[in-house]
Amino acid sequence: MYPIDNLIIFTGRNGISQKRGVGFFLVALCLLSITGCSPDVNEISDIALVTAAAIDYDVETNKYSFSAFCVMPSNTSQEKASALTQWVSSATGKTPLDAARKMRSRVGKNLIFQHNKFFIISESAAKHSLFEVMDYLSRKREFRLTAYPIIVPGQASDKLKLGTESGDMLSNDLLGQVRNNKLSGQDVALTIKDFVDLFENPTRGFVAGRIMMKSSETNKKEFLTVTGGAVIYKQKFAGWVDGNDVLILNSLSKRKVWKDIEFNDVIHSKNGSVFSALFHEKDLDIHGDIQNGRPKMSVYLKYTASVEDVNKDSDVGDASVISQMEQAASSHLEEKINKSLAFFQKNLKIDVLGFSDYYSQYHSKAWKTMQKDWETLYPMIPIQVHVTVLIEKSGMTTYIKEES
Repeated sequence: MYPIDNLIIFTGRNGISQKRGVGFFLVALCLLSITGCSPDVNEISDIALVTAAAIDYDVETNKYSFSAFCVMPSNTSQEKASALTQWVSSATGKTPLDAARKMRSRVGKNLIFQHNKFFIISESAAKHSLFEVMDYLSRKREFRLTAYPIIVPGQASDKLKLGTESGDMLSNDLLGQVRNNKLSGQDVALTIKDFVDLFENPTRGFVAGRIMMKSSETNKKEFLTVTGGAVIYKQKFAGWVDGNDVLILNSLSKRKVWKDIEFNDVIHSKNGSVFSALFHEKDLDIHGDIQNGRPKMSVYLKYTASVEDVNKDSDVGDASVISQMEQAASSHLEEKINKSLAFFQKNLKIDVLGFSDYYSQYHSKAWKTMQKDWETLYPMIPIQVHVTVLIEKSGMTTYIKEES
C-alpha cells in the first residue's frame, strides 16, 4: 500500500483533489466511531406496543376512559405470546384525547400505536357521543385508519383483561375471528375509514362490529367472540342485531363481501328429509320503483348449494328429488330473509340496508320529495323477495332399492 502523502494529486472538475477527498473520508470515519447514541432515538427497551385499546364513558362523572393493551417487544420473532410482558394501562379525562394523554403520561414506556388493530368502544360511549370518539381516532396520525372499532356491551376496558381461548394475544385472536367469520357473514368488520364515510349520510344507518362474551365448552372460563353487530344511526349507537340478521345484511347490501360468503343451513324438505347444505351467493339484484308516490322494492337472489349430509336414504341422483330439495332451500332462505327485513323495518325502523342510497341514485327527482319523510316511509316499504337455489353438488346416491 502507498502512503497517502505519495498519492498523485488530481484535481476534479469541482476543484477538490483526491488527496483532500481521502482525508475528508478518514475524518468522517473517525467521527462516526466516537459518536454516541442520540437522545432522540428510542431503544427497544424504551418502547411498548399497543395492540388493542378501549374507550369507555361514565354517565355519572361525565368522563371518558382510555385504556391500552400494552406489550413489550420481543427480541426474537419466535417468542410465544404467553412469555411476553403484557399489561393494561388506563386513565380518565374530559375528552378521549384528554384521557389518552393522561394515560400515556403515566406509563414508563413510549407507547407505539402503529400495531393497534382494535378499538373496543363501550355501549355507553357509543350512545353518548360516538362521533366524538371516531373524530378523535380519525384525526390522530398514529392510529391506523384500517383498525377496527368494535362496540361492546358493558365496560370496554374489562374486555382487555380477559384471556383468549387460543392462548394468543387478544388482538391476534380477535383478528383471526374476523378473518374466519368473513366467510360465514355473521359479523361486520368496519374500519375507522368506513365509519367516517358512513357517518356523512343522515338518512341511513349502518351496522358495525360487536363483541360478546362466550363460555368455553372445555372449561368454565369466558372469552370474547366477534359476532352480530351494533346498529349506528345519526352518529350514535341505536341497537343490536344478531348473527343471522348480519348475514342477511351482508348478503343484501355489501356488494364487495357477499361474493365471498359461504354459509351453512339445515333445510326441512316436504318429503320428510332433513339435509345440511353449504350456500354460496351467486347473484344479487335489487330493484326499486315508485308507485303512487311511494317506494316499492324487489330483491332477487341466486344461490348455489352443495349438500353435505341427509338424515335419511334419498336417491340424490333422481332429478325430482333434487328439485324438491332446491324448492325447499329456496323457500327456507326466502323466509329467513323476510324475517330479517321485518326486523330491520318494524323493530329497528332504521335503513341499515341503504335503500335511501338506491333511490337517491336512481330516482333522484322522487327522492327529493321522499327524503324529508324517509323515517316514516322506510318502515312501510313493501319488499318482495325472490330466491333461487341451484344444487350443484348433491353427494353420493344413498338410496338402495331392495329386490322383490
